[in-house]
Amino acid sequence: MFCENCGKNLPNEAKFCNGCGTKIATAQPMNAEAERPAVNTAAPPINKPPVQAAPPPPPQQTYAPPGPYMSPQTYMPPVSYSPQQGSEPLRVIQYIGMFLLMSIPLVGIILLFVWGFGSGVNPNKKNFARAMLILSLIGLVLSFIFGAVIIGIIGELIGGMGGYY
Repeated sequence: MFCENCGKNLPNEAKFCNGCGTKIATAQPMNAEAERPAVNTAAPPINKPPVQAAPPPPPQQTYAPPGPYMSPQTYMPPVSYSPQQGSEPLRVIQYIGMFLLMSIPLVGIILLFVWGFGSGVNPNKKNFARAMLILSLIGLVLSFIFGAVIIGIIGELIGGMGGYY
């Protein structure tokens, strides 16, 4: 059996030509080569291009591309860091002075708030003051908790003695 459009040899049970896709009108088996229909040579066969799948994505680059070559004439030395005015590290004597000022009961708390939330304060002093305020708050909460527990224990001991004192 042959396709009437392109002349390709087809299996007997074919319903479509697997060469050009033309529908086979009647399935008539042909036994001899002589009965094969003549292929139209005047016009080229109408072949539909095969449907192509989308091209695969380009491979992902898994390494960093080399940087531009720097000749000795284009080399630039690293920029030196110069801290802003007022952000130099604190000296030991400054820490000692801060501890002595914080030991004054009311002045110490006021200074911690000024240093921790004031503008124009050295960042090291600001961070130190904030850390001290947080630690002071934690200590205050823990002292209330432990004080309540100790008062409860003493109350049970006095109440367990069996009398009013």
